[in-house]
Amino acid sequence: MSLPTLNGTARLIDTPELRFSAQGTAVVKLRLAFNARKKDDHGNWVDGDSFFIDGRVFGQHAENLASSLEKGMEVVVAGRLKTEKWETREGEKRSGTSLLVDSIGPSLRFATARVEKTSGGSGSGRQDACQSAQQGASRSSAEDPWASSSGGGQAGAWGGGGQGGYSDEPPF
Repeated sequence: MSLPTLNGTARLIDTPELRFSAQGTAVVKLRLAFNARKKDDHGNWVDGDSFFIDGRVFGQHAENLASSLEKGMEVVVAGRLKTEKWETREGEKRSGTSLLVDSIGPSLRFATARVEKTSGGSGSGRQDACQSAQQGASRSSAEDPWASSSGGGQAGAWGGGGQGGYSDEPPF
Protein backbone atom coordinates (compact mmCIF):
# COMPACT_ATOMS: atom_id res chain seq x y z
CA MET A 1 0.00 0.00 0.00
CA SER A 2 1.28 3.50 -0.71
CA LEU A 3 0.56 7.00 0.55
CA PRO A 4 -1.78 9.20 -1.53
CA THR A 5 0.00 11.65 -3.82
CA LEU A 6 -0.44 15.35 -4.52
CA ASN A 7 0.80 16.98 -7.72
CA GLY A 8 0.16 20.58 -8.66
CA THR A 9 1.16 24.19 -8.91
CA ALA A 10 1.32 26.13 -5.65
CA ARG A 11 2.79 29.29 -4.17
CA LEU A 12 5.37 29.37 -1.37
CA ILE A 13 3.87 31.26 1.57
CA ASP A 14 7.18 31.59 3.45
CA THR A 15 10.83 31.59 2.41
CA PRO A 16 12.08 28.03 2.92
CA GLU A 17 14.42 27.92 5.90
CA LEU A 18 17.14 25.31 6.11
CA ARG A 19 17.58 23.54 9.46
CA PHE A 20 19.35 20.39 10.56
CA SER A 21 17.94 17.53 12.62
CA ALA A 22 19.75 16.20 15.70
CA GLN A 23 21.21 13.51 13.42
CA GLY A 24 22.62 16.17 11.06
CA THR A 25 20.08 15.67 8.24
CA ALA A 26 19.18 18.84 6.32
CA VAL A 27 15.45 19.63 6.66
CA VAL A 28 13.34 22.32 5.04
CA LYS A 29 9.78 22.88 6.19
CA LEU A 30 7.68 24.89 3.78
CA ARG A 31 4.13 26.13 3.62
CA LEU A 32 2.31 25.82 0.30
CA ALA A 33 -0.90 27.44 -0.94
CA PHE A 34 -2.87 25.89 -3.78
CA ASN A 35 -5.51 28.21 -5.25
CA ALA A 36 -8.12 27.82 -7.98
CA ARG A 37 -7.93 31.21 -9.76
CA LYS A 38 -10.25 31.81 -12.65
CA LYS A 39 -11.62 34.66 -14.70
CA ASP A 40 -15.13 35.87 -13.98
CA ASP A 41 -17.71 36.96 -16.57
CA HIS A 42 -16.03 40.39 -16.80
CA GLY A 43 -12.53 39.01 -17.43
CA ASN A 44 -11.23 39.78 -13.92
CA TRP A 45 -9.18 37.24 -12.00
CA VAL A 46 -11.02 35.86 -8.96
CA ASP A 47 -9.50 33.66 -6.28
CA GLY A 48 -11.37 30.42 -5.78
CA ASP A 49 -11.03 27.89 -3.01
CA SER A 50 -7.61 27.65 -1.39
CA PHE A 51 -5.81 24.66 0.11
CA PHE A 52 -2.86 25.13 2.48
CA ILE A 53 -0.42 22.41 3.49
CA ASP A 54 2.95 22.10 5.22
CA GLY A 55 5.64 20.26 3.28
CA ARG A 56 8.95 18.71 4.28
CA VAL A 57 12.08 18.13 2.23
CA PHE A 58 15.17 16.24 3.46
CA GLY A 59 18.87 15.84 2.66
CA GLN A 60 20.64 17.45 -0.29
CA HIS A 61 17.23 18.10 -1.85
CA ALA A 62 16.46 20.39 1.12
CA GLU A 63 19.75 22.27 0.73
CA ASN A 64 19.11 22.78 -3.00
CA LEU A 65 15.58 24.01 -2.34
CA ALA A 66 16.69 26.48 0.34
CA SER A 67 19.26 28.04 -1.98
CA SER A 68 16.90 28.19 -4.98
CA LEU A 69 13.35 29.14 -3.96
CA GLU A 70 11.86 32.11 -2.09
CA LYS A 71 8.60 33.30 -0.58
CA GLY A 72 5.96 34.17 -3.16
CA MET A 73 7.34 31.96 -5.94
CA GLU A 74 5.00 29.79 -7.93
CA VAL A 75 6.27 26.19 -7.82
CA VAL A 76 5.41 22.86 -9.35
CA VAL A 77 5.38 20.23 -6.62
CA ALA A 78 4.85 16.48 -6.31
CA GLY A 79 4.77 14.52 -3.09
CA ARG A 80 3.06 12.06 -0.79
CA LEU A 81 0.45 13.00 1.81
CA LYS A 82 1.12 11.75 5.33
CA THR A 83 -0.81 12.04 8.59
CA GLU A 84 1.42 13.15 11.44
CA LYS A 85 0.50 12.73 15.11
CA TRP A 86 1.94 14.63 18.08
CA GLU A 87 1.18 15.65 21.62
CA THR A 88 1.10 19.26 22.80
CA ARG A 89 2.91 20.48 25.92
CA GLU A 90 -0.45 20.37 27.67
CA GLY A 91 -0.81 16.66 26.81
CA GLU A 92 -3.46 17.05 24.10
CA LYS A 93 -3.17 14.63 21.20
CA ARG A 94 -3.23 16.25 17.76
CA SER A 95 -2.87 15.15 14.16
CA GLY A 96 -2.52 16.83 10.80
CA THR A 97 -1.67 16.12 7.19
CA SER A 98 1.66 17.13 5.66
CA LEU A 99 3.32 16.65 2.29
CA LEU A 100 6.55 14.67 1.94
CA VAL A 101 7.94 16.48 -1.10
CA ASP A 102 9.46 14.23 -3.76
CA SER A 103 10.04 16.95 -6.34
CA ILE A 104 9.73 20.74 -6.40
CA GLY A 105 10.89 23.48 -8.72
CA PRO A 106 9.96 26.91 -10.01
CA SER A 107 7.01 27.17 -12.35
CA LEU A 108 8.24 28.59 -15.64
CA ARG A 109 4.84 30.00 -16.57
CA PHE A 110 5.82 33.51 -15.38
CA ALA A 111 9.54 33.07 -14.64
CA THR A 112 12.83 31.78 -15.97
CA ALA A 113 15.29 29.47 -14.25
CA ARG A 114 18.87 28.32 -14.75
CA VAL A 115 19.68 24.75 -13.70
CA GLU A 116 23.13 24.04 -12.27
CA LYS A 117 24.59 20.79 -11.01
CA THR A 118 25.60 21.10 -7.37
CA SER A 119 29.13 20.23 -6.40
CA GLY A 120 29.27 17.28 -4.08
CA GLY A 121 26.32 16.25 -2.03
CA SER A 122 25.48 14.28 1.04
CA GLY A 123 23.62 11.06 0.66
CA SER A 124 21.11 10.24 -2.03
CA GLY A 125 19.65 13.71 -2.52
CA ARG A 126 19.05 15.42 -5.84
CA GLN A 127 22.22 16.63 -7.48
CA ASP A 128 20.75 19.57 -9.36
CA ALA A 129 19.51 22.93 -8.16
CA CYS A 130 17.38 25.53 -9.86
CA GLN A 131 18.62 29.08 -9.62
CA SER A 132 15.53 31.10 -10.25
CA ALA A 133 14.41 34.69 -10.55
CA GLN A 134 10.71 35.33 -10.47
CA GLN A 135 8.52 38.38 -10.46
CA GLY A 136 5.15 38.19 -8.82
CA ALA A 137 3.11 39.10 -5.82
CA SER A 138 3.96 37.57 -2.48
CA ARG A 139 1.24 36.14 -0.32
CA SER A 140 1.05 37.11 3.33
CA SER A 141 3.08 34.97 5.69
CA ALA A 142 1.54 32.92 8.45
CA GLU A 143 3.84 32.26 11.39
CA ASP A 144 4.33 28.51 11.75
CA PRO A 145 6.67 27.13 14.40
CA TRP A 146 8.96 24.24 13.61
CA ALA A 147 8.11 20.86 14.91
CA SER A 148 10.92 18.40 15.49
CA SER A 149 11.23 16.00 12.63
CA SER A 150 13.48 13.38 11.25
CA GLY A 151 13.44 11.52 8.02
CA GLY A 152 15.32 10.03 5.19
CA GLY A 153 16.63 11.55 2.04
CA GLN A 154 14.84 12.04 -1.19
CA ALA A 155 15.98 10.02 -4.14
CA GLY A 156 16.03 11.40 -7.62
CA ALA A 157 18.06 12.04 -10.73
CA TRP A 158 17.52 12.68 -14.41
CA GLY A 159 17.41 8.99 -15.26
CA GLY A 160 18.97 7.15 -18.15
CA GLY A 161 22.35 5.46 -18.32
CA GLY A 162 25.52 6.09 -16.41
CA GLN A 163 26.61 5.18 -12.91
CA GLY A 164 23.90 3.43 -10.91
CA GLY A 165 21.47 3.69 -13.84
CA TYR A 166 21.40 7.49 -13.64
CA SER A 167 22.96 10.20 -15.73
CA ASP A 168 23.78 13.83 -14.97
CA GLU A 169 22.64 14.81 -18.44
CA PRO A 170 19.17 16.36 -18.83
CA PRO A 171 16.66 14.20 -20.74
CA PHE A 172 16.49 16.69 -23.64
